[in-house]
Formats: sequence, C-alpha cells, structure tokens
Amino acid sequence: MFHPQKEYLEDVRSLQRYIQSELNVRDIIVTSEETTAGVRYRAVADWAVLGRKLRSNLGKVKSALPALSSDEVRSYTQTGRVTVAGIELVEGDLVVQRYIELPEGEGSYATHTDNDVVMRLDIQVHPELAREWLARELISRVQKLRKKAGLQATDDVEVYYKFEEGVGAELRDVMREHAEVIERTVRSVPADASERRAGANVIIEEEQEVSETKFLLSLVRP
Repeated sequence: MFHPQKEYLEDVRSLQRYIQSELNVRDIIVTSEETTAGVRYRAVADWAVLGRKLRSNLGKVKSALPALSSDEVRSYTQTGRVTVAGIELVEGDLVVQRYIELPEGEGSYATHTDNDVVMRLDIQVHPELAREWLARELISRVQKLRKKAGLQATDDVEVYYKFEEGVGAELRDVMREHAEVIERTVRSVPADASERRAGANVIIEEEQEVSETKFLLSLVRP
C-alpha cells in the first residue's frame, strides 16, 4: 500500500489487524517511498471544463496529454505547472492519478487506486496461507459461538466437532497443524465429538460451515 503522507499510513497501521482479518491476508506493507512501491503518475482532464479555458487549443492538449511522462506529472503535483503542446496548464487544470504498472502478462498481482492510495495485492494461492486462513476461520467460529453462549474470555470450555462420514479431512489436518495457535486463542483444542464423555454438560451446539464443509460444533463445560 502506498500513500505519500506518513500520517495517513500510521492511521492504516493502527487498523492493520482488522484489515488483515477482513481481507484474509498475512502481511500488509505500507510505504510512502514511490520507488519501493513502483508508483507512477498520469494526468487526466475534465475536458468540458478545460475546453472553456483552452477553446481552439483544446485539440492540441487532448492529443499531447497522454504523452506526458510520469516524471512530468509528478513535477506538476509539486509546482502546479506543466507545459503541454506549448500551452501552460496550472494547478486545477488536471487531475493526477497515481497507479502501479504491472508487467505485461503478470497474473500474480492485482492493483487498484482511488487516485490517492495505491494498492498492490498478491493474488497467488499459497497452500500454507490457505491452511492458515482455515485455522483463522475455525477460531472465528469458536469465538462467535462462545459469544453467543454468553461466555467470558476467561471461561474454560471444551470444544468438539462432528463431521459427516467421509468429509472434513482437511479441516481435521488444519486443527492438528495449528493446534497451538487455536488453543492459545480459544483456550481449547477442538476434539472429535466421539471423545466427548457421556452426560457432558453441553453449553451450546450449532452447525457451522467453513470452506463449503459443514460440521457440528459444540462447547462443553470441563
């Protein structure tokens, strides 16, 4: 993520955990260094407005404007002046857009800008990140169930899951692989419902769905 103002980036950093959770991304890199981010500049105009100012010269500027280099447009943001087809334009005549130009055929990244913030997103599917996402989704389901049951953060409960026969292998693997993180977050490692003791005091039990896999999740008093 690029933005020229460091104060803006500090505000983003304060929301980093929320953004990571909403976008399901592991890392967010924010910078005001254009070279690092690969930011370029282009200028566009409101031709209806500019036409009243330029009149007969409008055609010349319209043809030449796309040829302005990124450096020339950047300079315009700093000085408020630029010469296009021999005609001087001043601050307010042009709208400056920041963007990242991806290499042709580059399908590993996507980019977007609102002309202020510039984003570049790694859209590759990384198996290890996909499994981390599944672990976060499982944690989220347990936390929401705890909240629905009116439990406090310090309340200890046992967590059990039940899959239909023949499904849930990937989620079981994820629970084993990320058991430490899950236990640290929700204070329990989920176990198969077949291990639940007879007569257990079930606090709440609901059907859940993660990655198109449905299963029964229950919270039980220790």
